[in-house]
Amino acid sequence: MTDGSATPREARGPAQLRVRGLEAWYGESQALYGVDLDVYPGETVTLLGRNGVGKTTTLRSLMGILRKRSGEIDFDQRSILRLAPHRVAHAGMGFVPEERGIFASLTVEENLLLPPKVANSGMEMSLDEIYTLFPNLLERRHSPGTKLSGGEQQMLAIARILRTGVSMILLDEPTEGLAPVIVNRIGEMLTALKAHGLSILLVEQNFRFAARNADHFYVMDHGVMIDSFAVAELPAKREALNTALGV
Repeated sequence: MTDGSATPREARGPAQLRVRGLEAWYGESQALYGVDLDVYPGETVTLLGRNGVGKTTTLRSLMGILRKRSGEIDFDQRSILRLAPHRVAHAGMGFVPEERGIFASLTVEENLLLPPKVANSGMEMSLDEIYTLFPNLLERRHSPGTKLSGGEQQMLAIARILRTGVSMILLDEPTEGLAPVIVNRIGEMLTALKAHGLSILLVEQNFRFAARNADHFYVMDHGVMIDSFAVAELPAKREALNTALGV
């Protein structure tokens, strides 16, 4: 478990992602109500909450995929609220959706060679670096996406984003449906990404996985942030979390 008490969040410098009063709608139906959120450089932040409370909607709103929104979204101290999704990516934020979105007819290596460099963070990874981080992908580099396991597809979806040079990754349920050994591998990968300097905003139902890998937590309910705390506070929050998450 990361020791979030070692360095106060504010000591990391300005928040890389700063969200204030974010509201979002699907048509006429409001989904987010005044969401506040911070992610500091090199930090892993996890959004917790039951299904349907607005976690994925938050990620989609940050990326500009959900266009009907209001409030403030600042990334690297620049407003990205009005930017189209491809412009958000150029600003340095990448998104790995739950459905992964790899090209099934292409090989692993073709998938990895496809994305262009879009951000100038200096954090883009070479193929050799990707294969070192994901040895499974090296072994399967000539295999088409249709032949990959769920875990390998997830690794490929994340690896493809790392080729683009983004400095922050939004991950939506990266361990959903994966075997425990692959879940552990994903956790090791997150640790390596943090060491590489990336920031991570994670939506995750697997609380044990989140507890092992996050520095800070936000808890959502019905489109509202109801709590925010560092990993060092987790033991004191267990009972309230069990109630909020229904575990």
